[in-house]
Amino acid sequence: MDYFENTIVDYWGRNEMCLGVVVKTGSDRLQVKGVGEQADRVAVKQVLTSHGAASAKPLNRLAEIQAEIIDVMAEIDVELLWEDILEQGGGDDLEALTAGYFGAATPVRISAMARKLLADNLRFKFQQLAISPRRPEEVEEILRLRGARAARAAVRERTRLWLDGVLSHQGDEHIAVPEEQETFVRQSADYLLCGFAGEAVNLLSAARAKMTAREAAIKLLKVTGRLPAEADEFLLVNGIHAGFSADVLAYAETLTLTVQDEDRDSHVDLEVFSIDDAETREIDDALSCHRDNDGFVVGVHIADPAHVVHKGDCLDEAAVERPLSLYLPTTTVTMFPERVGCDLGSLVEGRDRPSLSFKIGFTAAGEMTTWSFAPAVVRVGRRLTYVEADQLLAGGSDSVSASLRDLLFLASKRREQREASGGVTFNRPELKIRVRGGEVTVTPDDQDTPSHQLVSEFMILANHLAARYAVRCDIPVIYRAQDPPGEPVTAVKVYEPHLFDQQIKRMKRTRLSTCPQPHFGLGLDIYTQVSSPLRRYADLVIQRQLAAHLRGQAPPYTQEELFAVLDNVDRTAGQNRALEREANHYWLLAFLQRNRIGEVMPATVVRVEGSFVLAELDTYLERGVLMCRSRLQVGQRLPVRIREVHPEAGRMVLVAE
Repeated sequence: MDYFENTIVDYWGRNEMCLGVVVKTGSDRLQVKGVGEQADRVAVKQVLTSHGAASAKPLNRLAEIQAEIIDVMAEIDVELLWEDILEQGGGDDLEALTAGYFGAATPVRISAMARKLLADNLRFKFQQLAISPRRPEEVEEILRLRGARAARAAVRERTRLWLDGVLSHQGDEHIAVPEEQETFVRQSADYLLCGFAGEAVNLLSAARAKMTAREAAIKLLKVTGRLPAEADEFLLVNGIHAGFSADVLAYAETLTLTVQDEDRDSHVDLEVFSIDDAETREIDDALSCHRDNDGFVVGVHIADPAHVVHKGDCLDEAAVERPLSLYLPTTTVTMFPERVGCDLGSLVEGRDRPSLSFKIGFTAAGEMTTWSFAPAVVRVGRRLTYVEADQLLAGGSDSVSASLRDLLFLASKRREQREASGGVTFNRPELKIRVRGGEVTVTPDDQDTPSHQLVSEFMILANHLAARYAVRCDIPVIYRAQDPPGEPVTAVKVYEPHLFDQQIKRMKRTRLSTCPQPHFGLGLDIYTQVSSPLRRYADLVIQRQLAAHLRGQAPPYTQEELFAVLDNVDRTAGQNRALEREANHYWLLAFLQRNRIGEVMPATVVRVEGSFVLAELDTYLERGVLMCRSRLQVGQRLPVRIREVHPEAGRMVLVAE
């Protein structure tokens, strides 16, 4: 069939039949313009039929033909046509089909037949312009599927309405779950508690404009009484699951520990002790110290979980998904299962354990002379808490006490050297907030005691030496860097909140890098982290890189893999810090709301902006809006009374006395 310019054609385009005027012809393609502004490029084989030349007003003519087609479509009984074709047989030629039905196949009738059958989509199927009838059993199956789809849509709509009522529910009484909604509630629980993304997620996501799917699922399970009592809402709303899969737990239970081998130095005869919080169960590090030739030999012993957790095994993959242990007032989410993090990989008191041990020599004046490190076997002879270590430092008379005092002397020298190189110390008191059995306790957690200082200083030193070794031996690792501030920074050793804010804002954020760079805040030219391999996945990765080199093996991670680890750890670290801050803030406000409303206590003004005044409670380090008629100055101390506390909103109102 030949087509000429200004001819009206009916063609298959954009999955529907279209009428248009040919504005340009080619050997196998036409440019066709319909009622829209844009012309279509149409293959000749897409053209169904021609309706003759367009008039002087082509749009009017297109409308006339469209009206004629609609009139003819009303005459076609699709079901009767389908039955006749099945009974008598028929091909896929629309023109022959049209002629058989009407007695003659005019262009309008052909166009009407195509549109009618295309609109039916039950008894006939199209492959562009080729059409064929479906068998009766195919039609029955389509009708069954459509019925099932309609039934599911009806259930979804009823579920949507029911969920809307649940999320609008006020009060403490539980709402019963209708039998029809049991599957939806179960899927919501699986999504929230186990991370399974089933069909329920779409309904939960669309339930409320300002509510996430996880927040909706929490409200649903709470209102229906299906939220487990031990569930931690801060974890669930952030998609963090405290437990491990059954496969990971089962694998961990199969592990055994063999640490005596020729590749490890033995330090089991050293007097080794660990210092941690009383609640800590993942013992990452331990120390030893003895005098030698008018000097000191210090051992910094770091746990070596890579001895049992290998790159790519299921424990390693679980750690990749949670590359940092998370510490909340209500619970701790560990990077490894208890069998590994608190036993086989941990420097447990009285047990031989694999370690990466640093041996560091010092002169009697505290100058570092030599250092080395190697895979080792270590046995912690005594586990100390920070409180116990401080007591021994103050008045102990045994050999551990003497070692602690030597370590404190050396640590003070190291700190002096770092500060002389530009290192800056910021001392801000901390609080330990715990929620057990619904009760909130808040206690001071002084991080600047002698025992804290000596542990911190030797962990910093071990990390620094690990970085130096990596640079010396050209081992790819992840470094931690901090650029110098744009203006001078003054150390804050005695905490004053307004001064602390002023100085800390000048500091640049620390960042991770695969290139060695200085760390301004620590006063070190290079720095990495290997000291917490049970709590930070990046530390474990760096340990593996260093240990492989020590054994004469190729590094297990390429530069590209390190970048992937760096990105994952950096992102998760930010999320964890934000979550820990949010959880601690919420529970501290909950404690104040339950126990300190109306109580008078000292506070310090930290910001004054017109009539807006922000003050920090000296005891609880929490800030609130201060209502006061007097003019106040930043840094001013005054007694205040807690008037209102709103934990959910993260807000507290104080009144000056």
